[in-house]
Amino acid sequence: MNAKLKDEILKVLKNGEVNGLDAESLSDEDLRTYITLQALKNDSKGGKYEYAVETVRDRDNGGADEASLADALAMYGERGWRLKFCFTDEMRVERDAEADATINDIVLIFERKI
Repeated sequence: MNAKLKDEILKVLKNGEVNGLDAESLSDEDLRTYITLQALKNDSKGGKYEYAVETVRDRDNGGADEASLADALAMYGERGWRLKFCFTDEMRVERDAEADATINDIVLIFERKI
């Protein structure tokens, strides 16, 4: 584990202690295991969630609109949402002499704990 990352993790832990143990004495593997167990405990506590749906349309040439996707992800992330699921929904096919372009809506489903 990167020493700087480990230092940051230890700062987050209350007084450098993990359930009465000296966090600095834990091996990297033990620290990873502890963090994983804490995450599982927090997820299993239940609670209520809310969901939001955002749709980003492809550009007219059929390519994904990366800037709009990045903007949507950043906006929701700043507000505490996490991307739960995404899929594409075919809207139409643009035909011209050079090539066909399939235009999709990219549907993003976000989740956050209430």
